[in-house]
Amino acid sequence: MSELQKIIEFTKNFNVLYVEDNKDALEETKIIFERFFKKVITASDGEEGLEKFKNNKIDLVITDINMPKLNGLQMIKKIKEISPEINALVVSAYNETDYFIEAIKLGVDGFILKPFEIEQFIDILKKITHNLLLKKEAKEFENLLKQYQNIVDKSVMVAKFDTNKKFTYVNNEFCKIFSYPKEEIIGKEIHHMIYNAEKMQDEIEKFWESIINEKNLFSEIIKCKDKNGKIIYIKALISPILDENGNIIELISICYDISEMMKPKKLLYDYLENAKEPFVALIEIENFQSFRNFFGEKIAETIEHKFEDYLKDLLPDGIDKIFDLDEGEYAIVTDLANNSKSYEEYINELKQIQRKINYSQLDIGEFLYDITVIMCVSKGKEAFENTRIGMNKIKNNKDSFLIADGLLAKEKKIAQENLQILHILKEAIDNKNIICFYQPIIENSTKRIVKYETLVRIEYDNKIIPPSKFIDVAKQGIYYSKITEIVLSEAFDIVKKFKDYDISINISEIDIEKEIVRELIYEMLSKNKEFAKYVTFELLEDADVEKYDVLEEFITKIKDLGVTIAIDDFGSGYSNFIRLINYKPDFLKLDGTLIKDIHKDKFSYSVVKSIVEFAKANEIKTIAEFVENEEIFKTVKELGVDYSQGYYFGKPERLKL
Repeated sequence: MSELQKIIEFTKNFNVLYVEDNKDALEETKIIFERFFKKVITASDGEEGLEKFKNNKIDLVITDINMPKLNGLQMIKKIKEISPEINALVVSAYNETDYFIEAIKLGVDGFILKPFEIEQFIDILKKITHNLLLKKEAKEFENLLKQYQNIVDKSVMVAKFDTNKKFTYVNNEFCKIFSYPKEEIIGKEIHHMIYNAEKMQDEIEKFWESIINEKNLFSEIIKCKDKNGKIIYIKALISPILDENGNIIELISICYDISEMMKPKKLLYDYLENAKEPFVALIEIENFQSFRNFFGEKIAETIEHKFEDYLKDLLPDGIDKIFDLDEGEYAIVTDLANNSKSYEEYINELKQIQRKINYSQLDIGEFLYDITVIMCVSKGKEAFENTRIGMNKIKNNKDSFLIADGLLAKEKKIAQENLQILHILKEAIDNKNIICFYQPIIENSTKRIVKYETLVRIEYDNKIIPPSKFIDVAKQGIYYSKITEIVLSEAFDIVKKFKDYDISINISEIDIEKEIVRELIYEMLSKNKEFAKYVTFELLEDADVEKYDVLEEFITKIKDLGVTIAIDDFGSGYSNFIRLINYKPDFLKLDGTLIKDIHKDKFSYSVVKSIVEFAKANEIKTIAEFVENEEIFKTVKELGVDYSQGYYFGKPERLKL
């Protein structure tokens, strides 16, 4: 399949709104568009286009600029107020460049220059399909990250201990589950949380000595109690953190509250523990909690009992037990080692049962309830844990059936990797192996180095570890602020020694929301007031930022101290111009995706040209990233970009103090 065929195959799913006031041009171009798109809806002016957008499912808007009643850009603005993510292309003549900056502000995805040429249109289509695919992948990746974050923040308790069994740290989830404030836990011994600890003293000492002496991971279900004496069952994984000599520095525990399991779930665990080759199918009534909230507890319980009876009649031969786990959730189990049926046979039978259930109604007296269920299956000693994780995946992905084998192992691997990273971070901080690399930034008019960007690294086991491997884990605890302190301290040492050069330091908007980071920066700047003018903070945009007032106050405060501000990766986000208004930066760092092909890509060239003109008009300096060769450098210099950074002028490396 050719590249063009692949593009058409992708765009044939699009409904396009095409707005053009020239009737002849509209009819001619519509014929071409119909080769590429599923449906082409036309309008002769902006008002008509806006109405047709409201009344139809539109995936892409293509519009002329100059039209009666409402011009193309005005129409796009109103459409984006309705649907901010809509993709839009503008048909423009060469003499309409005054509209380019306004179009960029609106988030237009591309320009089709008049007269219309099919080759040009296909090139634009390539870019927009590529961008749409990237958006799709980004949304999928964002979904995964949110799932992981949700599991960590809401489902996992984290605690740290010293070798004397005393708590040194607990997270908010731990405090929430045990109903204690942190100050009442820190410093207490672990037995303080264990139910009937006096009678279990020998067992506690035994498992603790095993961890301390053998330095092994400990995994167990522990019966605990909260502040009010309520029983809590905890699934705990405890691991020692060792120094380079194999000595225990501290112990860290990841815990899950499994109290809900310890009635029918406790019986379920007992069954699974004794089974040689357990098989588990988790079955859940869809939207049961919403139904309970709407119709009340009594009707919800009626549905649970009726469905359990119905499910028992449908179960495949050989299923040993059914466990009612509450909230419309059920587990069915068997031991495959003592069963004539195979794993695959049970899976096929359950899929058929699911289809039958989903076409059924439960008679609950007052009305008939249309019931649908989701199912998750697994086998082996970790079958139940796999299906629990699998159920979350089913809900997040809006699926209905999942084979969940191996999911717990993946979660454990992630946890183990994060523990290893925490160990590396602690060791690197203690041994002063958090280091900074510096990449030069040159002045285009003189090719003289005027600034260095600070880039954090870890030196570990004779290797250099990039921030992508450790920063996200560091942000979850105390290590991030320590890394920030190390980077700031070294950056000011560089400034003090090399006064001819400024230093740039990266920081994300989401980091600035953290008070500990802001206070650390204020303190460092206050101690080095005379050198603050040599420092630039490069702000990386973050879509999840919420406290804009905090960001603006921070920027105002550090600018008053003499610090300059740059917006990093400018041209890649969706709210850059809003940031410009709020932050009033001194520099714009042009995103590398615009720069790397600027010498051969007309679109990148025109976008950068517009940004540079805008920046100069507002007395903002520009910096081009990813300047990798002479051609790129000549192009950005020709466009009037003030500074350049990239491998053409130097790779990141250490600077000797």
